[in-house]
Amino acid sequence: MFKEIPIILSSDKILDKAFKSTKKVQIVDRDAFYKKKKTIIAKTESFAMTVVSTLENYVKKFPSINNLSTFYQEIIDIKIDVDKLRKSLGAVDWARKTCQSIYSIQNKQLRKTKDINFLASKQQEIYGRISSVVKQIRKELDFLEKAQRIMRKLPDIFDIPTVVIAGYPNVGKSSLLRCISKAKPAIAQYPFTTKEIFVGHIEKKNKYKTLRFQVIDTPGLLDRPFEKRNEIEKQAIAALRHLADVIVFVIDPSQTCGYSIEYQKNLLKQLKKMFTSSKFIIVENKSDVIKARTKNIKISCQTDEGISPLCDKIFSYYKEKE
Repeated sequence: MFKEIPIILSSDKILDKAFKSTKKVQIVDRDAFYKKKKTIIAKTESFAMTVVSTLENYVKKFPSINNLSTFYQEIIDIKIDVDKLRKSLGAVDWARKTCQSIYSIQNKQLRKTKDINFLASKQQEIYGRISSVVKQIRKELDFLEKAQRIMRKLPDIFDIPTVVIAGYPNVGKSSLLRCISKAKPAIAQYPFTTKEIFVGHIEKKNKYKTLRFQVIDTPGLLDRPFEKRNEIEKQAIAALRHLADVIVFVIDPSQTCGYSIEYQKNLLKQLKKMFTSSKFIIVENKSDVIKARTKNIKISCQTDEGISPLCDKIFSYYKEKE
């Protein structure tokens, strides 16, 4: 879906593209006058239609925000700003219509006249007016270029049972995703290594059917109010709010993540209050380092201890999406 959004050119590059298209125009006619007239008309049409079709392609290939899932709408709003995206696309569409109108009106005069000087003058007028319109949306095109780069990197989210891995930074969420799926998120020992949403999948055969979970690794969360959360944390909240059928909350009892058990438990309480419709599985990572005396599932992403029981627990909550 997002991979279809084309590379967005700047105003100057769109105009360069349009002028280059005119150089390819070749008209054959025995009559010198008609050859010149047809050439001017053809070059003008090529210039105008290149601009119009380029702008039209941008508007058409950006997905309609209203038709996207609530998760994508929220993520795009966090990373880009939905209102600004709509306004930018609206400005580009205005420019497309205006350029089309300029050409359509002036083209009639081009075809009627027999004055070559008038033809050349009208051609330059069309070039100038269309160029002026394209330059008016310079900022909007620059914004769409940025939006295109961000949106093309968004993961493909499917409407299937979904597990969202949550917890403080550096507790081992990304390592867990790598253990239970084929996804390969970045892993490093400093806060907020995960700045994006990563997606993996796990499967289990059940008689004649294959059960499949989508597993999402989210950026680390801190125990604080939503309004104080940064852009990275808000992506995690969006995934939990819109996608999570099951939430695997990872605790680091060794506290080598840099956060106390008390802070981690407070975050867990906060999430349980926020997402009452999701099933929670509490796991304690780094069991190869320390094992606390709790009833939580103990796992180690270094030795794979507890990974199989965790997967069994996840599939015990499997429920087919309607």
